[in-house]
Parts: sequence; structure tokens; C-alpha cells
Amino acid sequence: MDVCILLLLIVPVVFSVLFLFSSNKSYYKLLSSLLFISGTVISILLAIKGPQKILVSGTTFSIMEGIVFVGEILVILFLYYVSIRHKRWSVLILALISTGLSIYMFTSVTKPEQVFFNVDKLSIAMALIVNIIGTLIVLFSNDYIAHYEEHRHMKSRQKMYYFVICIFLSAMNGLVLSDSLSWIYFFWEITTVASFLLISFNNDEEALNSGFRALFLNVMGGISFTIGIILFANKGIDSISGIVASGDTKYIIPVFLLCIAGFVKSAQVPFQSWLLGAMVAPTPVSALLHSSTMVKAGVFLIVKLSPAFAGTNLGTSIALYGGFTFLVCSMLAVQQRNAKRILAYSTIANLGLIIACAGMGTDVAISAAVALIIFHAISKALLFLCAGQIEHTIGSRDIEDMSGLIDKAPWLALLTAFGMLSMLLPPFGVLITKWISLEAASSNPLLVILITIGSAFTTVYYIKWLGTVLSAPVKDIKPKGHADWTTSFSLGLLGLMILAATILVTPIFNYFVSPEVTSLLNTTQNAISTSLDTVTTGLGSFNDLAVFITLAGIILIIAFFRSKFFNPKLKRIYMGGENNSEGDTNMAFRFGGEQRVEAHIGNIYLSRMLDENTITRLGYVVSIAMLCGVLIGGLL
Repeated sequence: MDVCILLLLIVPVVFSVLFLFSSNKSYYKLLSSLLFISGTVISILLAIKGPQKILVSGTTFSIMEGIVFVGEILVILFLYYVSIRHKRWSVLILALISTGLSIYMFTSVTKPEQVFFNVDKLSIAMALIVNIIGTLIVLFSNDYIAHYEEHRHMKSRQKMYYFVICIFLSAMNGLVLSDSLSWIYFFWEITTVASFLLISFNNDEEALNSGFRALFLNVMGGISFTIGIILFANKGIDSISGIVASGDTKYIIPVFLLCIAGFVKSAQVPFQSWLLGAMVAPTPVSALLHSSTMVKAGVFLIVKLSPAFAGTNLGTSIALYGGFTFLVCSMLAVQQRNAKRILAYSTIANLGLIIACAGMGTDVAISAAVALIIFHAISKALLFLCAGQIEHTIGSRDIEDMSGLIDKAPWLALLTAFGMLSMLLPPFGVLITKWISLEAASSNPLLVILITIGSAFTTVYYIKWLGTVLSAPVKDIKPKGHADWTTSFSLGLLGLMILAATILVTPIFNYFVSPEVTSLLNTTQNAISTSLDTVTTGLGSFNDLAVFITLAGIILIIAFFRSKFFNPKLKRIYMGGENNSEGDTNMAFRFGGEQRVEAHIGNIYLSRMLDENTITRLGYVVSIAMLCGVLIGGLL
């Protein structure tokens, strides 16, 4: 087996054990630093080696199969334990079903005598995301989790926290590098269990309810995955590459089942409730599992399967389903004031856009999907961590309470603003991928409408938050102390990664995206590059490097003259016949005679027009109907 692959599987497990040896904060910081360095170096070495197909056979294969077999048993036993202990009978029923399917798979399905690690450019990109961004989030956790537990007056669970995160990183590495369906499924289930443990970190009723909701839905997705594996195995197919190579539309049902598993893992409507509930977990958990790694596993699987439904009715149905999720969740994000819920809905929406691109299945669309996986992971990780740090700084995650942050915590505000701009404006990669997706969808007017309106709502909710963070002080913000170096380093490096990724958008496209599309669709790289040349080269009529030099100059000027820019005087306003004196801190107007009503300054959330409960219920009905349509479309 390749040394880099072996290390990516083993090193995080070794660190998970080391984290159990001490509760000393300095010890955690040392291990987190070493984990970040080792993960970064090994994943970069894997990227330098480039695409490769590694055969696993003989003794190594037997050992790995034994580990997978034992691991599957431990996962099922864990499901029995937690469901019985907490009396969650729905999870127990799913565990029983999963047990029956697993027994059938291990006893009746013919086992291969060898498997492959299929390391293509998408797998390399995912490995870099997991082992650089993922370990950077672990480093950020050092200061954050200590303050989090202190604030909640809870007994320390940091040993469990770091142990589970490291196991999760190892499982993600195995998932994105494996080609065998049974191995992918094993790592898939490990991420499900790890997610449950991290979501329920607080160990209170709310956390446990959210954790079990995530466990229930993802085990349900795992059952769909298992049935798909069994159906493929009965036809002599046991790998992702085997599915793609078959090129036979008679495999629509098992492909559909694998896609369902991907939809659940990516929290697409109507399965989105588990990711929204997961926001109860500490912010690094949200950043790690629900923006840059775990939820990406779902879209990773669907993109890898895209050649199996490209150009079919199933593919068109998947594209419309993803576009609908993008629109609905973008609408729901507009109505949110909680920063983490905004980011949660935004994450689900962008995953829907990736799925829409995968469903279209053309070279341009798959290019957009792969590129969006990369750029979205970096930007969303920064935004989640910034949201967590803002909450520690001002004691709130309500965006209305962030007014004046630019004055009290300027660099944190600027990093947050930079993260939001990277999701919105050119020449940042996320917007470029949306341009590409619109180009790819040009032959499907309904999909164009879904993407266009969804993008418009995206602009609304980010601009509201951005304007509040950069506004003049209205709230009396009192920052709580200085951040640890691990916090500053993690946030700063993610900001630099966004900058570097945008400046190097063309090399990233040429190294990661174009070769992956060539490999998946057997399309010539020259054809792909030509079709996207106007988007990725020069970014139209302006140079992206010049844009960033200008932005850097503006930021430096603002920083130098900060006292002049951000020392405004709040002007009293005339309201309804009552003059507000300079000494009156509460602006008010008269309503209904002598009744005095205070005036409130804030954003508009369209709460009646975009009522969350109403739109969510409508989304459930339409999305379930669309999933039925996906299956019917595939069979026609």
C-alpha cells in the first residue's frame, strides 16, 4: 500500500490515542499543532505524487478486511447500546434492519479478493481539505473548547472530543481515497457515529435530541447505501470505478439508492433537519463536520457517480432536485438572525448547487461541482470559526448584536467580512463556480431560474450580515479578552488560503478540476479548458491580482485612519411628532395617543413572507415529490 495513504489512515488514529493520555491544555495544543503539521505534509505529498490506483491484495487486503469486519460489528453494537440506553426505539429499529442487511452482505454476497485505492484529483482535493482545513479546525478548538466548557460550567469532555475528531479525520481519509463500495460504506458509517458523538457533546437534552436526529437520518441513509451495494454486488460490481465503467442504464435503482445516501449525508431537503440541529454543538464541530468535511462526503459520492446518470432522465431529475434545495434553503437563510443557522442553511444550499451540477453531468457542470467543493470548503470553514469567535467576543451569535464589531474587534470583523465577500463577489472562486453552473444550465430554463433566484437570496442574507458587522457602533459591545495564538493563526491562515485560492484559481482549475472531469467523463482537457476559458482566465476584462492589491490598499488605509472612519456621532431623528433630545438614549415615537413606542434599528427579515415553518413544510412536500420524480425519471 502507498505510504501516504497508509499514514493518512493511521496517523489520526495514533493521535486519537495520544489525546487520551493527558488533560493538560498545553499538551492538547502541542498534539493539535503536530496533527496539523503532519496532516498538511502528508496530504501535500499525496498531491505531489498525483493520481494513482493502488492495488490492495494478499496479506494487506486480509488485514484490512478484518478491520472492516470488526469495525462494522462495533458500529452496530454501538447503535444498540446508545438506542437502548436512551430509549430511542426508532434508532434501534434501524439498527436491527442494518444488522440484517450486513449479515446478508457478509454471508451471501461474493467478496472480491482484492480492492483498489483510486486516488484521482477529486480524492486528492478532498484529502487536502480534510487534512489541512480539518486539522486547522482542531487547532482552533484548543482555546475555543476550553472557554466553551468554562462558560457552560460543564464537566470537561475534551478527551472524548479530540479522540472522536481524530477518528473522524481518519474515516474521512479512507472514504475519499477508497474505491471499494464496502470500504466506503464502512468509513461512511464511522463518520455517522462520530458525528453523533460530537453533536451531542454538551450531553444535555437538546444536544442528545439533535444527535439522535442526525443518527437516525444518517443510519437511514446508510441502509439505502447497503441495499445499493447488495444490488450492485449481485451484478458483479463492487466499486465506484466499476459502476462508472459499466455505463449501463439498467443499474438505475442501485445508483438511485446510493444517491439517496448522498442526499441524506449532505442534508438535502427533506433531510436537512439533522444539520440544523447539529448547530447546537460547539462551533468547531459545525465547521469540521458540516461545512468542510462530512457533508462534503455526500456530494463527493454523487459527483463520483455522475457518469452513471449523465445525460439521462435520472440526471435531469437530480439536477432539478439540487436546484430546488438551493433555492429553498437560500430563502430560509434570509429569515435567520442566528449566525450559525444562516451558515447552516447556506451550506445546505451550496451543497444543493453542487448536486444540481452533478445531475447535469456535462463537462462544464462537473467542473463547477468540483470547483465549488474546493472553494466552498475554505470560505465556509472560515465563516463558521469566525461566528464562533464572535460569539466568544460579544457573547451572542445574533447578527443584530454584531453592530459595531468593526470598532471593537476590527481584525475579526474584517476576516468575517472577507469570508462573506468570498462567497459573494468576483473574483472569488465561489461566484465563479456559480457563473459556470449557470452556463452549464443554460439549456434548462427551469434550472436557470432556480439557480438565479437562489443566488439573489444568497446576496440578501450575506449583505445584511456584512453591513451589520461593518456598521458604526450601535450596540454596546465589550470584547472579552484576547484570543489565543491558535485562534488567530487558524483564522488568519484560512483567510490567506481564500486569498491564495482565488489568485491561483486558474492553476487550481488546471490541476484539480479539468483532469478530474477528463477522467470522469472521458472528455478531452482542451475541450473543457476552451469552454471555460472566458471564466477562468483573466476573469473577463479585469485582472484578479490587481483587484486584491487594490483591496489590500483599501484595508490598510481604513486600518490607518480607523479612528476617523469609525468614530461616528449618532444623530437623533424626528419621529412621529416627538423630538429626540441628545441626552435621550432611547429613540421613540407616539402611537395611539399617549402610548410611547421605542424605535428599533435592524435588518429586515421578511418573517411573514418567508416564514420558516411554512416554507419548510412546503419544502418537505415538494422535495419528497421530486425524489419520487427522480426515481420515476430514472426508470423512464
